Amino acid sequence: MCGIVGYVGNKEIIPILLEGLHSLEYRGYDSSGIAIHDGKVLSVLKSVGKLSKLEEILKNDAGSVNGKNGKNEHVYCGIGHTRWATHGEPSDINAHPHFDSDEKIAVVHNGIIRNYQEVKDKLVKSGIKFLTQTDTEVIVQLIAKYLKENNSVLSTICKTVSDLEGSYALAILFKEKPDKIYAVRKESPLVIGLGEKENYLASDSPTLSRFVDKIVRLGDNEIAEVTKEKVEFFNTKGEKINKTVQKVIKSKDFLDKRGFKHYLEKEINEQSEVISNLLNEFLPSSDSKVKFDHLKLKPEFLKNIDRILILACGTAYHSGLIAKYVFENLTSIPTEVQFASEYLNIKPLLSEKSLVIGISQSGETADTLTAIKRAVSCGATLVGITNRADSALADLSKERLLISKAGLEVSVAATKTFTAQITMLYLLAIYISEILGSTERNNLKPLKQELRLIPRLVDQTLTRAEYYQEQVLKYANKRDFVFIGRGINYPIALEAALKLKELSYIHASGYASGEMKHGPIAVLDPNVPVVSIIVPGETYDRVFQNSLEAKSRSAPMIAVTVDGDKKAESIFDTVLHVPPVTEVMSPFLTVIPMQFLAYYIAEHLGRDVDQPRNLAKSVTVE
Repeated sequence: MCGIVGYVGNKEIIPILLEGLHSLEYRGYDSSGIAIHDGKVLSVLKSVGKLSKLEEILKNDAGSVNGKNGKNEHVYCGIGHTRWATHGEPSDINAHPHFDSDEKIAVVHNGIIRNYQEVKDKLVKSGIKFLTQTDTEVIVQLIAKYLKENNSVLSTICKTVSDLEGSYALAILFKEKPDKIYAVRKESPLVIGLGEKENYLASDSPTLSRFVDKIVRLGDNEIAEVTKEKVEFFNTKGEKINKTVQKVIKSKDFLDKRGFKHYLEKEINEQSEVISNLLNEFLPSSDSKVKFDHLKLKPEFLKNIDRILILACGTAYHSGLIAKYVFENLTSIPTEVQFASEYLNIKPLLSEKSLVIGISQSGETADTLTAIKRAVSCGATLVGITNRADSALADLSKERLLISKAGLEVSVAATKTFTAQITMLYLLAIYISEILGSTERNNLKPLKQELRLIPRLVDQTLTRAEYYQEQVLKYANKRDFVFIGRGINYPIALEAALKLKELSYIHASGYASGEMKHGPIAVLDPNVPVVSIIVPGETYDRVFQNSLEAKSRSAPMIAVTVDGDKKAESIFDTVLHVPPVTEVMSPFLTVIPMQFLAYYIAEHLGRDVDQPRNLAKSVTVE
């Protein structure tokens, strides 16, 4: 959620911090700030709003940071931060970095301190005054308190974090340590970048890939002491530890929009390529078996699975719902999909015979990681699906990891990572089915043939963008939408509603179409469009009937169906066609006009489609 960047070295520091913060913008934020040390003065500058506001302040106030905008060759180190508010409203004063009362320590923080009020109350009783509403100020004031008790910096940090409950990634500057940044993490990502006579830190490795070739991923309850010459690592007992140096995964220039107006539009249009790349690697032909042997799922285990549990949040949860239909149809294994956040409150009914599939685009989703740990503690086997090989989910999954390889997704709203996830889930279902022999191989071949055709069909669907734009803008003035679907397209109704809410701020709800008459139909009137995902197949007639019921309440009716569906064209006010496709493969196509619907309406309304308000790309707090 929040983004952290840091630098120690001899280069001009402000441009480095700003470049790092810009590359972290995709994570979502509402304010930003920097702190730098010029060898004598520890300075902080911060502002609510976009980074452009901070840049303008830096440009216009040459004395705001070390008197020379960070161009002084004697500036040793600095840290920067983009904040997504959790404690305290977005404001200049609540923005990071935060000082202690004596302005001798500056801290930036990503995470949530659950016992912050308890710690704050104790500090207030000791005479410390607080200026902000944040949990982060509690951390810096606690550090200052312990440092005054004649502790060393390292022992102070160890003592401080032992008092904290919750998650945190911290970067800390001390006035008395002008050449060092201290970093510490627990359940929130932080990566160290190793350079030549310079070192960096950031919340993610793609940010560091712009500067370095080698990284070290800080683990839970670990501390890094970063200077330009070296980085030393410690556990939170103050003991030195050794860390493994990794090569950074170089991303393509993920800030290049490739001629598209927005990252979201670019990423929608990359879906065909993403699916094609995954199929070419793991299912090169319809005659081949799925190449997932690296998962090391033993046939004995698979043949005795008692259940599959899928844990995810948001869009990843919707991909899991689609997978439930595929897994149960192909393998006959009972499959349950749970919101990871809700699973924390449910008794885990798992055993050593259970398979858990954890899905997270970033691999850092706090609720998902916590739920996975709870499930695995029951003895269940974990398979992780993420877009990031260098993530906490990747660490938890170890060799049982599926990388969706969609490339970095900059827009906050997930599009290409969603289709990458369902591609991997279809492949996993086929892989398990092949091992079980629960479906004859000859019966799987037509399914694999259909799957191999999906990239071409997705490409054909994407070419209809202008047609979708023309049709959906008729409804851009509506303030409520209802999306309905059945079976494997019910999750698409949920995903469509989520995308419209995320991007346009229009209220939207997704329902199983049969549930409309059990309450939701009461909200229908001429100002509430109903979008029906209605693909020929087993569910068609029932969705059609439910759509008629909505139409009889004077709701404007929009259909997502295949070319040539005359029946739908006869009753719906607007029809968004996709190429002919079987029902089981239809989610790959039906989601695309829904993504465009949300995108074009949001753009028409002047929304920030790449960074919608109040949202974050990596939800690293519970």
